Amino acid sequence: MEVFSSTLRKARCFSVALITSLLLCAWPVAAKSLLPNDGKDAQREAFEALEKAIQLTPRNKLHSLTSEFDALQGYPLYPYLVRQKLLRDLTIRNREEVERFLFDYDDQPFVYSLRRKWLAYLAEKGHRDAFMASYRDNMGAAITCQYLGYQVEMASNPAYWLAKVDDIWLSGESQPNECDDIFALWRKHGMMTDDKVLGRIEKAAMGGNIRLVPYLQKRLSDDTYYLADLWEQARRSARVALKASRFPLRNKDDEARILAWSLERLAWQRVDDAVKGYYLWQPKKIFSAEQTRDISRAIALSMAIDNHPDSREWLIKADVSGADEDVKRWHVAYLLRQQQWQQVLAVIGSASDKRQEEDNFLYWRGRSFDALGMPEQASMAYEELAGERHFYGFLASAKLAKKPSLMHRPTPRDPAVIEQIRNLPSAKRAYEFLQLGRLIDARREWRHLLFSLNSTQVKDAAILASEWGWYDQAIISFARSGYWDDVERRFPLAYAPEFSSVGKTYNVPQAFAMAIARRESSFMSDAVSPAGATGLMQLMPGTAQYISEQRVNRQTLFEPDKNLHFGVQYLRYLMDKLDDNPVLVSASYNAGWKRVLEWLPEKQALPTDIWIENIPYRETRHYVKAVLAYRYIYEQQLGEPSELFNELATRPIPAATSIIESQSTGQLQLAPQ
Repeated sequence: MEVFSSTLRKARCFSVALITSLLLCAWPVAAKSLLPNDGKDAQREAFEALEKAIQLTPRNKLHSLTSEFDALQGYPLYPYLVRQKLLRDLTIRNREEVERFLFDYDDQPFVYSLRRKWLAYLAEKGHRDAFMASYRDNMGAAITCQYLGYQVEMASNPAYWLAKVDDIWLSGESQPNECDDIFALWRKHGMMTDDKVLGRIEKAAMGGNIRLVPYLQKRLSDDTYYLADLWEQARRSARVALKASRFPLRNKDDEARILAWSLERLAWQRVDDAVKGYYLWQPKKIFSAEQTRDISRAIALSMAIDNHPDSREWLIKADVSGADEDVKRWHVAYLLRQQQWQQVLAVIGSASDKRQEEDNFLYWRGRSFDALGMPEQASMAYEELAGERHFYGFLASAKLAKKPSLMHRPTPRDPAVIEQIRNLPSAKRAYEFLQLGRLIDARREWRHLLFSLNSTQVKDAAILASEWGWYDQAIISFARSGYWDDVERRFPLAYAPEFSSVGKTYNVPQAFAMAIARRESSFMSDAVSPAGATGLMQLMPGTAQYISEQRVNRQTLFEPDKNLHFGVQYLRYLMDKLDDNPVLVSASYNAGWKRVLEWLPEKQALPTDIWIENIPYRETRHYVKAVLAYRYIYEQQLGEPSELFNELATRPIPAATSIIESQSTGQLQLAPQ
């Protein structure tokens, strides 16, 4: 969950990773910027016209565009034109011009693709000296293999360079053909050992690239040949761990790795079988302490999530020194579901002092004291959280009947530093791409800019992005800066009129819809998730088509107003299905309403905070906490009265017995309470 407190203890943020994944998957959409006109439209038009001309002009006549190039030399995006021209005619006769460009713009984001193609061309044509002059690390396996091959050719001590082949070899994926020669030389020098082959087989099996295993198996000695078969069988079925006859224990450490991995997988598939496997192999003492912890963890968490009758036994077994942090978290969550408050306090008390001070444990300590009739101790725990700007802080404030505070503090604005950043080449290029509506290019330049700034300057860059109305990059930049308290800029009122209008149409609270958009995309209109969810509200085209009963293609979802409209309409659909419960609606927006109905308590209603803590999916659990906190923040931003966290403290999550079949649609839904 993204955390908003200004204290160092609270300065954590998980949303940067999410936003980065969205950014990397952003769709190449061109939408003209809404930035104010700065009088440079003619230059921008000339730039786009020259881009097209470079593409359409025959290579032997590119020199005819010299005057057009000269006219744009001072334009920030001029290097992109030069790069495009070089890419059109990438030959050794242009070596001097290419190398000069690579030298002049060595670390700039637009150079990588040119350098990579240049090196690939030089390797193909055998221009070794030119290749070595332009080589840089991190150009991909094919180019690195070619580089190592050249180094071995020239080296008096080839073993030094051949040792560097290990990292390329140890990949779970098939490597390019360009690596075949260096691999053969590496093997000829005796550097391919059984351990290295088995290491790669392990990576391939774990990664699902099972077709690579038979190829690698041929490289194994007779003594280890059978291990490749075991890895392949384990990949196909984790239940191989129950077949003791398959494991002769001739190579105990290697077989233990296969068994431990299989039992962990089996725990999430058929936990009772994993328990059988654990007790089958444990007497043979083949597992390391770490492997035993990992197997116990998988069994314990799988049981806790499913409310298995043996959950407590395995949680105790797994909750040992050195265990992953999620073991104790799920230990507490399971006890909360049973409402065994004294045991909750005991498990929290067994955590390190640092963990006991974390938001969730502080809150649950207070809740435990509350439930045990110890109001003074409960109040002390709540007071430590109340006033902090996050989910647990807002809950604690509600428990104390206090209005949560946003603790908004505007970021100090340094005009001189902001102006200095504005005039940096990457900032200028980012701004131009924004004006042209080329958002991927703009973000690539902005990322380069942020990495070039010192930590104190990043907040000034964040202010600049905010003043440009570049919501997603302002949010990301503030997260990078660690300056959490500028609530108005970190939670901008982006598209507020549109959210207000559509919200009224579908009777969806504006703050709720804005919170969803803020958590889903940070208002990145061209975002596309790895699963294909698109735009501001991260909708799948099929979802938009279903709720709107019209044909909707992905391109339509890149239009902010249409995406917003479909997203709010979908929220209304979920609200109708889930009795306007904000927690269940938030969870359903992330995980799907059918799955959320499966997570309802079986027989009796459960306090909302306990239900949230027991959401099986980590992503959805964090998502719900974030959306609820964001919604409260937006309610304050919009000047709306809010009883959200008071409601969460008193309104339970209904039991599965509340699920009915709608008379109008025939679908499942919650009965109105």
